[in-house]
Order: sequence, then C-alpha cells, then structure tokens
Amino acid sequence: MNVPAAVSSSTSGPITTFTIFRFPGRYAWWAFAQMGRQVLSRTEGTHFCRMLGCGRHGFDKVPDFRQYAFLASWESTSAAAAFFASERFGTYAARSREHYTVWMRPVQAHGTWNGLQPFPLTENLSQESTPLVVLTRATIHLPKLLDFWRHVPRAQAALRRSSGVLLALGVGENPITQQATMSIWNGPEAIRQFAYQRTDHKDIVKRTRQRGWYREELFARFVPIATQGTLHGQDVLEGYLAKGYYNL
Repeated sequence: MNVPAAVSSSTSGPITTFTIFRFPGRYAWWAFAQMGRQVLSRTEGTHFCRMLGCGRHGFDKVPDFRQYAFLASWESTSAAAAFFASERFGTYAARSREHYTVWMRPVQAHGTWNGLQPFPLTENLSQESTPLVVLTRATIHLPKLLDFWRHVPRAQAALRRSSGVLLALGVGENPITQQATMSIWNGPEAIRQFAYQRTDHKDIVKRTRQRGWYREELFARFVPIATQGTLHGQDVLEGYLAKGYYNL
C-alpha cells in the first residue's frame, strides 16, 4: 500500500495513522496471538505505536476478537511509507477481511499515555471547515472501576446520539482498565455542540473530575488528510475530505 498522494502533497508536519483490521473467523486466533505478542508495537520509524483491541459492538468491554487497531505516530512520511509497503503490514492486510487507514496530522494534544505525550503537533494547520479525529484515552484507578463502568453506557449513548459523528470506536490495551475512544467528526462545530451543549456529556465530565476515575488521561485532535481501504465496506470520510484528499 503506497502513501496517498494527498499525504505527500499536504502541509508538511508530523504524521499519525490509525488502522483498523477486521479478520474472518478462521484468522481470529492468529490475530489474537499477534495482539498478545504486540508484534506491530515494535515498528521502526515511530515516535509511538500501539496495537489495540476493540470492543464488541463498538464500545462493549467484551473484546471483539475479529477486530484490532494499530495507532502510530511516525518520525517521517517515508517511515510510514516503508511500513505500509512492508511484508509485516502485508501479512496483516492479506489475512484481514478488510482494513481501513486514516492518515492524519495532530493539531492539539494534552495529557499523557504511559507517561508520554506521543503526538508532535503540526503548526499552522487550520481545524476549521474540515473533518476532525478525536482520541481520548484514560487509565482508570482500580478502586474506581465499578463506579466508572456503571456510567459507561450513558456516555456511549450520548456519543452515538450526537449529530456529526461519523465513526466512534472503543479501543484499548486492556478492555477493563485502559480505555480509549477514537471518533471521527464532520467538523469542529459538531464537537463543540457535543462538548458544551449536551447535558449528558457535561455531566459525565463533571463526574470524572469529582470522583477521580482516571489515573492518567490524554486528549488529542487530528486533521485527517487521506484514507485507504474500507470499514464495513465503506470509507466513512468519503465526500468529507477537501479537494485532492482522497481514498486510494
């Protein structure tokens, strides 16, 4: 898989990729074993990379053993290109039923992931009039797990009901204590409405602070610049990316 022309021609800066693999049943055990060995998490040319499990039905704490994700912050576009052209990626792609990659540039980040801030930011890249990708990730205090999970269904429902969300997935290294959400939005206004106008979301944020659920948390925002492949037969950003940014 080659680097999309949109990546090569867009504003220079750090590149992050998020890839979702969906596997047929006959490769479910193979995929699970790769997750356990964290094979892709030792990828050269990255500032940071993680193999991530996915929740069943999007957010369930029960894992979906046929779907996995790979998140990588790259040292350069050429390093990303080398990986996606490599035999290692090709093995995953060949065994998957389908795979979907979003190429994006990080424009905002605060907090840490295992003590690291993994996303060098792209300067002078507008977040207006463009789709946006949002990543939130947290490690939950063990004594707070039951209280946290009691409120998860409400948070999930609030996100699913939000206008302007194109895709939302629950991912993480550990399905119980280390949770992340990757969501794709049709623009910044949709995110603002979700964050500041939905009372259910504001209530969850308030409870998070009051009850001290998180031992560590990270928020990051990205501008997507290209996509490759499909998820459930679709490119969720089709028709949203700016002229010249396209799915290959």
